[in-house]
Order: sequence, then structure tokens, then C-alpha cells
Amino acid sequence: MKGIIIFLWVLFICLGQVDAQQDRHFSMFNASPIMLNPGAAGLFPGNVQLFTNYRNQWSSISPNLFTTTSGTVDAKFYKKEGYYFAGGLNFFNDVAGASLMKTGVYNLSLSYGIEVNENQYLAFGVQPSYFQRSMEMGTLTWGNQWTGEQFNILQSSGEAKFAQSISKFDLNTGVYYYGQVQDNILISIGGSVHHVTRPNVGLFTTDEKLYRKYLVNAYMEYGVSHTKFYIDPSMYAFFQGPNKSIAVGTDFKYMIKESSKYTGYYDETSFLVGMYYRSNDSFYTKVGFNWSGFSFGAAYDINISSLSIATNGLGGMEFFLRYRIGFKGRYSGFK
Repeated sequence: MKGIIIFLWVLFICLGQVDAQQDRHFSMFNASPIMLNPGAAGLFPGNVQLFTNYRNQWSSISPNLFTTTSGTVDAKFYKKEGYYFAGGLNFFNDVAGASLMKTGVYNLSLSYGIEVNENQYLAFGVQPSYFQRSMEMGTLTWGNQWTGEQFNILQSSGEAKFAQSISKFDLNTGVYYYGQVQDNILISIGGSVHHVTRPNVGLFTTDEKLYRKYLVNAYMEYGVSHTKFYIDPSMYAFFQGPNKSIAVGTDFKYMIKESSKYTGYYDETSFLVGMYYRSNDSFYTKVGFNWSGFSFGAAYDINISSLSIATNGLGGMEFFLRYRIGFKGRYSGFK
């Protein structure tokens, strides 16, 4: 009985309430900034960028209690001296709880960037979105269906009827800066507003509008002089109605093989480890490997919130895979 109560409590937190809406989050948020800001579309070293991510949370409570998959593709599709146009497609897909509540978000990102200095760009982006949510009520059983020995799903549950699926239009927008400010320093900073249209996403009520989300993210890559070591701090902070989340930390990267900046031959190979803190939620660590345009990473959360009573401190496992076509080193491929 105690296990059932804990499971229902966690499920209630996952599904959220009208006054406690909060978007999904990823531990390796700096691996694909287009997920945070549409202005980041096309701003990377290379021609085309492909990315996918998988996250599983709180499996210590129930297998696959909350899983998220995502994917993106983005590129510059028109470039001229001093400016460019870029675009991308990305999606999130969540599956949560015994009802298999599915939330799908499908985005089209469009951005316009201008060169404000050599190898430094400022971009403005918009992101029209398609939001979809559904539940499978046939997977649930209720007290009224208990026969004394088992549940009879053919018997009326006695529960109120409500919509089992919805589809809505949404809109995000953002501004993003990305550039090499010194030979050994790369910086990106962005600000974005999500859910500009505040769509009504309620299954149980016709008045459950998403709160607007205001998000800031930043990343820096600093190469330690006369060494093969890099320090890459990053952070994000978002505020969404009564909710907020702040994550901050750094990667420590070792350059196994430096990319060539002068001969035209590029074959970067590096390894990294990172340590991060997400406010009132978790500590987490990550590892990653980069090789000539390919990147792979894994992260694991240790929960420190009140939910740790149910999770025993165990959090989420996350993986990502990225490939940049036409990758020519960290400070190349802007134009």
C-alpha cells in the first residue's frame, strides 16, 4: 500500500497541476542549444547538425515512469557576406505514468543572423510549434472496478469523462549571440520566451493555459594557454509561472588531438567530464567524447529534492548523440 501511495504521489507531480506547470528539462542542455533558443539554429561549426537525446527518470520507483526522447536537425540555408538565414526541425516526446500520458512537441525554427564582428554573430529566431497531449485510459484501473479478487476493466469506473487527446499551436522566440572573442575563448549567450501564445493544454478542464517561460542560457569554452586542457562552464535559468530552475556547472575537456587551424586538415578528438548542480533538484555528472564531428555524451542525476524519499536519491539517466556534417574545428564553419 505504501508503494502505491508513493507511486501516485510521484505521478501527480509528473503530470502537473494548473498552477504548477513546468516544462521538461535536460541535463546536457548545452549539447543542442536550439532546444533552448530558436535563435541558435545554424550557429555551430559545420554545415548541417543532427542531434538526438534520450532520458529516463525515476525508474527506481516504477520502470519507465518518465521517459523523454528528442531530436533536431538544423543548418544555414542561405549565406551572404555579413548575414545568413538558418532553420531547423526538432521534437520532444514524453511518456509518463501508468496512463502512458504522451506529450509531443514539434518545432520549426527559423533564424536570421548578422555578423557583428569577425567570427561573432547575433541571431534572432522564431519557433512555431505543434503541441499534442494524450492519455490511454484503458491502461488504468479504478476502485469501482475491483471485484474482490481482481479488476474488471469492463465495469464502469465511475470517473468523470474528459478529453483523452488535444492538439494546440504554440510559439517561441529568442535572441542568441555566438562568437570567438579571442583565440582561446568561445562564448554563446541567449535569451528566449517560450509559450508566447499560452495555449490551453488541459485534458480535465478547458482553462489550463501554459505559463510563459523566460529562459537565459550561456556557455563558454576557455582553452588553458600552452596546454591541451579546456574549461567549459555553462548555465541556464528559466522562470515559468511560480516555477523556476537554475542549472550551473562546468566541463573539463582534454584535447587528445587538436584540430588544425591553418592547413585545412581537421580531425579533432577530445574527452570531457563535467559536474553540475540543478537548483533544489539534483547534482549530476556527465562524460563525453568528440571525434571529427561526432559527439557522444552520458549524464546521471543524483536526486536531492523531497522526492528522494521515494527515489532513494536515484535520479535520471541521459544520453545524446550528435553529428556535424562539414565540421572543421571549433572556430571554423561560421560563414
